[in-house]
Amino acid sequence: MTPTHFLLTIVSGVTGTITMTAVMYLYAKLSRKDTKVVHILGSMITGTTNKNEEGKGKKLTAGSLGHLGVGLLFALMYFLFWNWGVFEVSWIDSFWVGAISGTIAIIVWRLYFALHLHPPKISFVHYFIALFIAHIVFGITTVNIFRLITDSPEFWYQLNKKVSEGASAMLLV
Repeated sequence: MTPTHFLLTIVSGVTGTITMTAVMYLYAKLSRKDTKVVHILGSMITGTTNKNEEGKGKKLTAGSLGHLGVGLLFALMYFLFWNWGVFEVSWIDSFWVGAISGTIAIIVWRLYFALHLHPPKISFVHYFIALFIAHIVFGITTVNIFRLITDSPEFWYQLNKKVSEGASAMLLV
């Protein structure tokens, strides 16, 4: 990974995470259910599940940093999958990678809720629906932001293919 690719992956991951968070908050507004991922994660990290103002800044900071960190990890995993040729930087593949990420996120969150000493009292059905939709948006945003700001990236699998094709062509001559 070149420094440029790393920076572009970070930018696309941050953009995807912000967009995903907005979708979770929009879902909360429309459904009137608590799906505010930063607040929920922050309260679970800090152990302050109360609804009052006490520790609000600490919860928001912990939740924001935690969510952003996980978003960047997902974006870096996407970059690795591109490099391994698992999927392409395209609209359809970005949808599927978002859906797969959403499924993984639901499993991880379900485990986190089950293992946490004092999980928040939320509607899991609504939270997981919002989480799945938001991850599809995350995948589409992250992959396509990378595609838009990258000037025709050449990934390892493409370079290896070119080398193989070049070697094959030389043998045929």
